Amino acid sequence: MHGWDFADGDADPSDDDGHGTHCAGVISAVKNGKGIVGASGSGSSIRIMVLRFLSSQGGRTSDAILALNYAVSMGAVISSNSWGWDLSDGWGWCHVLSCG
Repeated sequence: MHGWDFADGDADPSDDDGHGTHCAGVISAVKNGKGIVGASGSGSSIRIMVLRFLSSQGGRTSDAILALNYAVSMGAVISSNSWGWDLSDGWGWCHVLSCG
């Protein structure tokens, strides 16, 4: 499964701060009879498509739409999105995603 970095326009969707990497690990965790632990191993049927459109500076709504459209075109049936940002000035997503 090929990922893409819509923020930088290249095939390296590496995470700036590790948050997306952490979320992918949680998504792929497996049940081991004692609870949920670790990340899935090579025998798992879980596949992760890494798509990045936010950088440490925020991102564009158009890149978010491109990323979701790409995921659908590649056959994704579930989308887990972590678009959080610590904003206390009341502008919310308009600072993270270039609204306007």
